[in-house]
Amino acid sequence: MEVKSYNDPKVYLEKVESFLMKQEAMNNLPLGIAERLKKQPAEADLITIEEGGEVVYTLLHTMRNQWVLPACDTDQSVIDMAACYLYDNGYPVDGIVGKAEGATMFKDAYSKKSKRTSYIHMKQLVYRLDQLEQIHANGGKLKVAKESDKVLIAEWLRFFGREAGERSIMEDAETLAEHMVKSGSMNLWIVNGIPVSMVNQSRSTKHGATVNAVYTPDEYKRKGYATQAVWALTEKLLDQGYRFCSLYTDAENPTSNSIYKKIGYYPIGESLVYRFSHE
Repeated sequence: MEVKSYNDPKVYLEKVESFLMKQEAMNNLPLGIAERLKKQPAEADLITIEEGGEVVYTLLHTMRNQWVLPACDTDQSVIDMAACYLYDNGYPVDGIVGKAEGATMFKDAYSKKSKRTSYIHMKQLVYRLDQLEQIHANGGKLKVAKESDKVLIAEWLRFFGREAGERSIMEDAETLAEHMVKSGSMNLWIVNGIPVSMVNQSRSTKHGATVNAVYTPDEYKRKGYATQAVWALTEKLLDQGYRFCSLYTDAENPTSNSIYKKIGYYPIGESLVYRFSHE
């Protein structure tokens, strides 16, 4: 086996796509990020472990984010090789995210090599939807966010980041809002002319689209707005030709998990986010 590093996101995606597509929905994060990097190149670390020219493992890291691990069937020796490569070559490793079993194996291997302790930052469930369930609608409509909505979206993103414990979202709220509005991915749920909830169309894979940044301010909570917003965006994405939609939830948040199950999303796996202590 050998470790390879790629500079060209397009070449990297061509190399890893068939490997990651074996579990497309569970790998919506690495596939989606790689697809975005192909279209909008940015600083990133793109690494594979290959045997006989075939990918058996991959690592993906964009600046200020944790390393993204693949959902795959592999043994400890491959993960040990990946962890040692990052440590021996001085890559920054603040955290990792990946399917629970593989992420834990990597965490153990990296902690053993680096002598750094770790903790679980978040337990997540990965959901998939193939067909929408009908829900009771209280009225309202989905609207693609406009330039005039940027300030509101940035404010809501800061609150969303605080609730999720994601400092990077809080710090980058204005930049994220700018990108979401410019790309047309952010949607607002409007009731009586007032925005009451938001939902974003995030990354996409060959057959699926991912929904994220679902947020409702406290004064509008418990009225079903988030449920209706996610339902409407999911319907829109399926109508556009995607075969399925996926999303991540905080496994310990019963409210969000119940919302998505009502719509027709079902859990397909657990994902863990580990953070490492500073050296």
